[in-house]
Amino acid sequence: MSLLELAHSIGLSPKKVAYTHGGEYHSSCPRCGGTDRFYIQPERQKKNCVGYYACRQCGIHGDTLQFCMDFFGLTFKEAATRIGVTLPELQACSNPPQAPAGLAGVVLDAHSLSFRPASRNLLNENSSVQSITKPPHVWTEKANAFVTWAHEHLVQNPEALQLLTARGISMSTIVAYKLGYCPEDLTRSRTAWGLGTDVDNNLYERPLWLPKGIVIPALEPNGDVVRIKVRRTDWVTGDRMPKYIAISGSMSGLNIIGDTNHRVMIIVESELDGYALHSAVGDVAFCIAVGSNVRPPDNVTDYCAQRASKLLVCYDNDDAGLKMLEKWQQRYAHATAYPTPMGKDIGDAVALGLDVRKWIMEGIE
Repeated sequence: MSLLELAHSIGLSPKKVAYTHGGEYHSSCPRCGGTDRFYIQPERQKKNCVGYYACRQCGIHGDTLQFCMDFFGLTFKEAATRIGVTLPELQACSNPPQAPAGLAGVVLDAHSLSFRPASRNLLNENSSVQSITKPPHVWTEKANAFVTWAHEHLVQNPEALQLLTARGISMSTIVAYKLGYCPEDLTRSRTAWGLGTDVDNNLYERPLWLPKGIVIPALEPNGDVVRIKVRRTDWVTGDRMPKYIAISGSMSGLNIIGDTNHRVMIIVESELDGYALHSAVGDVAFCIAVGSNVRPPDNVTDYCAQRASKLLVCYDNDDAGLKMLEKWQQRYAHATAYPTPMGKDIGDAVALGLDVRKWIMEGIE
């Protein structure tokens, strides 16, 4: 199976844009959701197989074998079988699979990334899932400092706070999840954050971009940051860069918000909608923020979805939202369509006066 066919199988729609290495295709990134920074070179010869992919935004990269491990949750041997490669000696490829730090086969508790083992059999029932890889230690140290700084800026900025509270996000949720605000576009050295260098088409080194906007971190039990996404406040329709930016080096996977011991799981597209739901019904349900309608579940959210007794898909009221609903219903038979009764999404519905708790409780009952 070719890399291009694998990309199509997880919902990507790569478009050919150049003839580099036999052909280069661009699409949205299945990890960070960036709209055009992910590229595939399906004919490029690598050490163990043909095909190469990379994202110029979040930094994920590898050959076709690695693609199978990153986005289907396969082992190296399983990946080789999947693409029909026979290797004289199975060795780790360029980016060897790691127990997600994420950990393969774990469940998150509360609003942190605490882990306990999950059933390996459950994970294997549906192999088309992402695996999770923990960021470098240096990245985590830098991310911790940035998130703390951004959180202090948010709580001292009434206008930025209003952006969140107007969407139904409570102050207790803002504090618990260390949401923040970056008041200006910042750039930092990628190597200082423990990342490899990245160059543009003119061979100039790209810095790490920390855009102006709402800072959305994901935390481990000890408070360490493992993922950062920024909702750009300067974004406008037609912007060449996406509204949400995943900071390079962030852990892959979807954002789990709330206590996974609850048996009700709610799927939303944006993290901010997830925090609004948590503020309203965090005592009875937890949320999964997909971040992009094309992204498949990771091995953690796959396990959570299989054990949830109720799975509501609160998709956006647009074509992209319908595509996201279709993907989740194809994967999970108990996934129930549950869009907002007004507005495009939960943020819109809150602004229009929707009683979010009443609406969700009706869906649960």
